[in-house]
Amino acid sequence: MVVPRVYLGVIFLFAAYSKMTIPVGFATALRGFLNAVALPNAYAWYKPIVTGLVLPHADVFGPLIIVGETLAGIGLLLGLGTRVAAIIAIFLNCNYLCAKGLPLWAPASNDVPDIILALIVIATSAGLYYGLDGAMTRKRSHRG
Repeated sequence: MVVPRVYLGVIFLFAAYSKMTIPVGFATALRGFLNAVALPNAYAWYKPIVTGLVLPHADVFGPLIIVGETLAGIGLLLGLGTRVAAIIAIFLNCNYLCAKGLPLWAPASNDVPDIILALIVIATSAGLYYGLDGAMTRKRSHRG
């Protein structure tokens, strides 16, 4: 299951890079997204999280999102800490999905398919195949 793992890794690294290179800074862009998209569209139960936690602390959440996407991307791409990286990917995508408030089957969102791919990565131990997790496991087993 190398393809889903590498695909998700690349997606998350591109996402992190695009956030790092926003001229106004990602915290400012995050506030704009939350005000323009999340507040009018987020799932009703998620809106208090946006208004009470994320918006007032966008300067903290902005860098945390970038770090999370970067860690997920590197881990998935290299197959290093693959299950942890996939869990981070699921957590991030669940939050993106809730903020957008789209139906689970909405073709305009890739969040649900990415969550499913991350679940496949977890279920198939994808880091053991052509990944550093597998290389480290094989090295430990050869030591005896």
